[in-house]
Amino acid sequence: MIKLEDLGISKAESVIHIANLAPSYAFEFESLSTVVKTILSSDHRRIPVVSKRQEIVGIVTYMDILDALLRGLSKNVKISEFMTREVVFCEPSESIDFVLKKMKISKRDGLPLIKKNKLLGMVSESDFVKILYEKYLGVAVGDIMSHKPFFITQNISILECMKTMVNTQYRRLPVVEKNEMIGIVTGKDILRYLDGSNYNPTVMHNKTESIMTPHVFFVHPHEDVSSAVKMMIENKISGLPVITEKNVLKGIVTECDITELL
Repeated sequence: MIKLEDLGISKAESVIHIANLAPSYAFEFESLSTVVKTILSSDHRRIPVVSKRQEIVGIVTYMDILDALLRGLSKNVKISEFMTREVVFCEPSESIDFVLKKMKISKRDGLPLIKKNKLLGMVSESDFVKILYEKYLGVAVGDIMSHKPFFITQNISILECMKTMVNTQYRRLPVVEKNEMIGIVTGKDILRYLDGSNYNPTVMHNKTESIMTPHVFFVHPHEDVSSAVKMMIENKISGLPVITEKNVLKGIVTECDITELL
């Protein structure tokens, strides 16, 4: 564990100082396809859902959307029909340390910041990772990464890739061929592809190689976690494959792994 105060960060400081006070959000009456466009145009993987009065009524993630599409819901369905209604939130008066603990206990990667039941902002793992930028942590990536990560091949269908993501709850899947990593697929890659095809169900049977990102940011196990933090922040990504010098996949390091250090 790394103490925030050892990094020059006051754990008693109000969480509002690190929160995003201009978050993307959706209205409960909006359609699935409209919300996908909101998610794709933002850096967020979960967005708050509000009523006409701007009162918080739910949360929707792109994993929720993938699951809804797998269950046969149409692009026109209102997000109020499948969003998460039990919202864990934080308030402006709560400290950075308290909110971090709340996120860990609730197993949420982001919490709406609420004032008098109105949406004020959003606090996510990304915000905690940002406060570690350019701070030497003295911990090797290999010590905190998830070992033996789940991976796929480029020849499986996009439908199978979606099912794998929803069933495992892994938001990114490395693509491996002949023991070497050749790319990666994320939930946003799938949503972008489906949105571009106007949610034509036949495209789900195309091969994953058609949406795979071949040029992947990565780190090595011996590198300090601060290197992963820097790469994530500068490239706006939330997870990195960990590979050997021979391009063999050894693990995955995510924002969640990094916040667990704090």
